[in-house]
Amino acid sequence: MNSLQDQTLALAGMFQSAVLIDELAASGTCDAAAFDGSFASLFTFDAETAIDVYGQISCLNNGFAALIDYLGGRNGGSSRNIAYYLLSMLKIASRVRSDAAMSTRLLTGLQDIQNRSEDFELSRASQLGKIDSLYRQTISHVNPRIMVRGEQNHLSNEATAARIRTLLMAGIRSAVLWQQLGGSKWKLFLRRKKYVAAARELMQRT
Repeated sequence: MNSLQDQTLALAGMFQSAVLIDELAASGTCDAAAFDGSFASLFTFDAETAIDVYGQISCLNNGFAALIDYLGGRNGGSSRNIAYYLLSMLKIASRVRSDAAMSTRLLTGLQDIQNRSEDFELSRASQLGKIDSLYRQTISHVNPRIMVRGEQNHLSNEATAARIRTLLMAGIRSAVLWQQLGGSKWKLFLRRKKYVAAARELMQRT
């Protein structure tokens, strides 16, 4: 993997979280396999490469497709929501990176969830509930708060809200990785065609 491909993987991780959040908020459901891929990325702590964070390139196919559509100019009616989530994730990622106490609390919180899951065989619902609680104790207090837009009956559903917050956490984790790999809002604007081409090439490998 070269630096452009690594950045594209992290960017696809952000896009995937944003798209799945939009789907959950609108309909209460989303692609289960894509959700599992984003969920798993939260528990990769010692990854040596960008792809190690996500496990397999195929786990990001939804993110690649969204990246290609959005940066390639074929975005649909939900593009405003996707752009808002992406920019919000980037802003919060910057704040988390500059706050050592917050970064440590998130890391130790996720490690604790992973350890409890292994020791007590927690159900997925229990894991999501603990991630939801960690999000509300940490990232929810970072301004500007991310306001998810969608159908109120889905947003007020506790299980759906926990899945949305899990995806927000995963998206912010990808945004942190994106920044660590040299990504920036300027590069997102100036290298759009290169990211689209890289995403297409990576999708062809799956």
